[in-house]
Amino acid sequence: MANSDTNPSLTLNDKIMKKFIYIPNFLAIIAGLLRGESFEGRLFIDKETHVLTLKLWNRKAPKYTSYNKVGDTDYGSVWKSEKHLLWREKLPLSMGTGRMLSAMERDKDQAKQAVVDDYIIDNA
Repeated sequence: MANSDTNPSLTLNDKIMKKFIYIPNFLAIIAGLLRGESFEGRLFIDKETHVLTLKLWNRKAPKYTSYNKVGDTDYGSVWKSEKHLLWREKLPLSMGTGRMLSAMERDKDQAKQAVVDDYIIDNA
């Protein structure tokens, strides 16, 4: 009997193709899977051994910068990391342009004062 997908007499087990995959560091991967981790990599046929091989990508998690709060303004806050100073504002559009501009000026002055206060506290 021909092994074909169009043959209705074949069962699901007859259609399954079984392959062996070489996985380096198999025990570490199984332990990670049991912990709920997921892995990404590539599946290829090794040119020397002609074996189907799974090679995982060595990806590292991105490092996020931690910010410390320096101070608050009326519509935002000022944050500081080791390398950067972050100043964020969130103004409602319903204020109108004139009020927004004056609020931005006030917040700018408040942010500058917060940075000066933080400098004085750090160097006291």
